[in-house]
Amino acid sequence: MLSKLNNVLSNLKDKELREKYQQILTTLFEKGYFPGLENIPVAKSGISDIDGEQGLLTFRGYPVEELAEHCSYEEVCFLLLKGDLPLTQEKNDLQQKLLANKELTNEIKETIICMSQDLHPMYMLSSGVLQLQSNDQRCFEVENYNINLESAIKLIAKLPTIIGVHRTQDSNFAQGESFESFAHYILYCFNQELAQQKEWVDLLDKLLILHADHTINNSTFSVRAVGSSQASIYASISSAINSLSGPLHGGANERVIKMFREIDSPAEVEAYIEEKIESGQKVMGIGHRVYRTYDPRALYLKNEMLPQIFAQEGMAVNSEIQKLYDIAQEVEKIALDKFADKGLYPNVDFWSGILIRAMRIKPEYFTTIFALGRIMGWCAHWIENMKGNNKIFRPNQLYDGFGVRHVLRDQ
Repeated sequence: MLSKLNNVLSNLKDKELREKYQQILTTLFEKGYFPGLENIPVAKSGISDIDGEQGLLTFRGYPVEELAEHCSYEEVCFLLLKGDLPLTQEKNDLQQKLLANKELTNEIKETIICMSQDLHPMYMLSSGVLQLQSNDQRCFEVENYNINLESAIKLIAKLPTIIGVHRTQDSNFAQGESFESFAHYILYCFNQELAQQKEWVDLLDKLLILHADHTINNSTFSVRAVGSSQASIYASISSAINSLSGPLHGGANERVIKMFREIDSPAEVEAYIEEKIESGQKVMGIGHRVYRTYDPRALYLKNEMLPQIFAQEGMAVNSEIQKLYDIAQEVEKIALDKFADKGLYPNVDFWSGILIRAMRIKPEYFTTIFALGRIMGWCAHWIENMKGNNKIFRPNQLYDGFGVRHVLRDQ
């Protein structure tokens, strides 16, 4: 049967598509199901696309590196939500709308402040997003595109405020302050001193754009799966934040920094990696489920962004950050030597933690930066799902438990 199906597929002119379908069929016949739904299409989308062989990521057709180089958060947000880059007035209008809608109600701020400081910021953020639903009673009208778009913009606007209020424990956070851009406000939520320096704001702007979308990854799948039941945008985005928190997804950049600290010095890198290889453990930040070459986001971080900080006349960083960067460079060198033939290269999480740490942001907040970028893509996918022929997700399973049994009672 498999050989007959492969013969049918051999008539497909698209080599990449043919190889993908052949792999799907092979997996089905060998295992009877698809672990992790790997390579299984679950939706049609026009938001982003990845060519894993070429190392190309595009948003609405635009390479992510070009967007990071030439565009702002507001422009990419408009692009993802509405389908094309904005005119200047459209960009300015969106910027004003984001900054005008950043405030939280007193009730929500007090609830956020009351959350335990031992709670990881990602779970605080997830809970905070759910609370926003209380002030958006029209969010359940999910078939109304205009309402969905307004809800998305308001949610994006409030996300950094949730973090700022939690981090500072100040219910009056940012009151009376003015901001030149949304990236400026986001950096202010983490570091008010660096937020006054345009070069740091620009770097954060680019980092957020690099993280804005990445096709149907785990957290975006969560958005679509939860949203397919016609759950609100708040319930859907909250689920995505929880998904992103995991160390195999957005939480990886936090784990990468932890790894660099465990290594302690560049001289110890090779022995550390050898130990990981021998014990069959993963080297955090190396390899990607989709890319078979260097992750384009990681490459842009490495070649265009980090040199602005660590070049001879770069921005001022302390010795701890410089040490982490030196270790990272050595890890990359050794990893490329040992793993390149397997198609394993540094991914975006490998380099992003270095940049975020240079902004003096604590590691536990690293993944919230990821979320502040990815919120644009999540909202775009949720809106697209509501516009399309939405069908509730209901995958199947292979049952491998007991056969039918009966309860026996003593007579």
